[in-house]
Amino acid sequence: MKVLGRRICTAVGCFWFAVTAAATERLVVSLDGPWRFHLGETEGVVARQDVPTEWSLVTLPHTWNVQDGANGGNDYARGTGWYVRRFNVDPAWHGRRVFLQFDGANRRTEVFLNGQRLGEHVGGFARFRFEITDALRATDGNVLAVRVNNADDGSPPISADFTFFGGLYRSVKLFATDVLHVDAMDFASDGFYVSEKRVTSDRADLAVQVRVRNDSAKPARATVRVELMDAAGKQVAMSEHTEQIGVMGNATSEQTLTVPKPHLWNGRKDPYLHVAKVSLWVDGSLRDETSQRIGLRSFRVDPEQGFFLNGEHLDLHGVSRHQDRAGKGWAISAADDREDFEFVKEIGSTALRVAHYPQSDLWFDLADENGLVVWSEIPVVNQVAATDGYTDSAVQQLRELIRQHFNHPSICFWGVGNETREVGDASGHETVNAPTADRLIARLNDLVHAEDPTRLSTYASHHRAEDVRNFHTDVMAFNKYPGWYGGLADDLGGWLDKAHTQHPTLRLGVSEYGAGANVAQHQAAPPPPKPGGPWHPEEYQAYLHERQWSALAARPYVWCKFIWNLFDFASDGRNEGETPGINDKGLVTYDRRTRKDTFYWYQANWSDAPVLHLAGRRFVERPTAQTEIKVYSNAARVELFVNGASCGVVASDTRVFRWNTALAVGENRVVARARGPAGELVDECTLSFSPYPKK
Repeated sequence: MKVLGRRICTAVGCFWFAVTAAATERLVVSLDGPWRFHLGETEGVVARQDVPTEWSLVTLPHTWNVQDGANGGNDYARGTGWYVRRFNVDPAWHGRRVFLQFDGANRRTEVFLNGQRLGEHVGGFARFRFEITDALRATDGNVLAVRVNNADDGSPPISADFTFFGGLYRSVKLFATDVLHVDAMDFASDGFYVSEKRVTSDRADLAVQVRVRNDSAKPARATVRVELMDAAGKQVAMSEHTEQIGVMGNATSEQTLTVPKPHLWNGRKDPYLHVAKVSLWVDGSLRDETSQRIGLRSFRVDPEQGFFLNGEHLDLHGVSRHQDRAGKGWAISAADDREDFEFVKEIGSTALRVAHYPQSDLWFDLADENGLVVWSEIPVVNQVAATDGYTDSAVQQLRELIRQHFNHPSICFWGVGNETREVGDASGHETVNAPTADRLIARLNDLVHAEDPTRLSTYASHHRAEDVRNFHTDVMAFNKYPGWYGGLADDLGGWLDKAHTQHPTLRLGVSEYGAGANVAQHQAAPPPPKPGGPWHPEEYQAYLHERQWSALAARPYVWCKFIWNLFDFASDGRNEGETPGINDKGLVTYDRRTRKDTFYWYQANWSDAPVLHLAGRRFVERPTAQTEIKVYSNAARVELFVNGASCGVVASDTRVFRWNTALAVGENRVVARARGPAGELVDECTLSFSPYPKK
């Protein structure tokens, strides 16, 4: 949809007005700013026909938990926030159907326009819409009031290890269509769905379903045209059907397309995208048009050999990300999303787990463009309530997830839950085969197959291997933390082998593994820290990941390997590693300023770019003169110099290089050198040693 508008500023703020466009063109106007905001319940907001200028002035995206959501204490504000603003629409919009779209609001949102209640949406992560045509004022300004509440309301998620930031934390917009249009109210989806029925290098057979809405007082006989364009805009396939749509009625057009010798979407090697365009015509006149990028690919998962894309094995390794940032919470910008995705690419990921909830449309677009295979899921996390309200909300959120993101080629897996447990089960380990959670997983799995039989359902388990919750979905994966939450770092491989031997047909992966790290805390060869304790040395995180990636890389039957987490993230109930309110398992700090040593360990193993990194560089003050110096690199040989003297050349095929050497008293210049494909690689740092203990 094309964004049009002009900005007019008054004493109470700036507002967007639509401008005239072609009669068939979809018009879109941003409502991101300004808004008036009030935290807490207040009387009379809906009845007011003005904007309360005594309230705070904010722009979207916005959350009221920027400060208290990540400072510890588990006491961040959970309740109601009110947003109010005024807007006008241009006369060019009159006679069209007008829709109000929220890209994300957490989590129960009630919307009023000119005193009229439009409705309510429950769920903190999906896009949602209201049609506002009949509630709009044609001449006077329109007053929009939105009540958002982030308190526990019995819908998923009830609890989770992350902060539930409240507010209108993604964009809000208006858009207008012809009275005959591709349905905008089908769970706020694109209104059309392209399914790959059979895709090979010789031929792609596609099924397309288009949902059409006629909001006029006359029946319509419409030609529904579907075109597939290549990246250069050339048409490679086309189909059209004529459909009869009744007064204020709907119709579904089922069509097929065949593409000879298709250019496939082939992961990072070649993330080629086509454009699917749908248009509606009546008597030769174009009435509506919309498009979406798609990719043509096939995939499967083998219980012994893992994931295959377009018939070729692809090792799925990557990260998960929470969408919050220091100083912003969930109210992040498109630039923030893009910067975060650069980290995903830099480390060398081939896959991305979008956990524990749907993230922005842009996040999925970036995965499409860069060829990452995606697991996306809904926030059925931790406690599962035995209520109709919880179940209905989970079903709705899964249907929204699938329909809104159906056309993204990167998405190969729909996730139905994560570490589910019964209400009252504190850790999820007390109740084996938890019946409430088990019933819900089974129901959601069936819904995946009904909504989208072309993709695979999946589940993230922290249960025993034999737990019944592990066996509903097409594939599944375990969240395993040996060496952090009990056991030893070297236990992971043996545990996986045992589970695989006991259940050889279970297509299992690893959806989470990792350990915390504070980049200001250091210790040589540290023992396993207490997860909830104040001491999380960076060196232990690196040790654990060295051991566990080596175990995972040696096991091809593990179809996915996802690190938890790419970035430190807000979890206001935590108080550990001397960072209250933060889960510090990230490979990058919450402010995105520091890549921990472990980030470079994975980059050396995953990336095609030349990597040479002196680990332990922040462990500046060494306690003994004799010390280990470690380098991560994807070069074959690395030479180390201390104070200009060579400590020798070390060859390694494990991506880790080690030297035991002596430091002089005072500062020591440490330099690592290697030869890469593009020339010499150099990294250096300064380490110090003092024989005198600190006072």
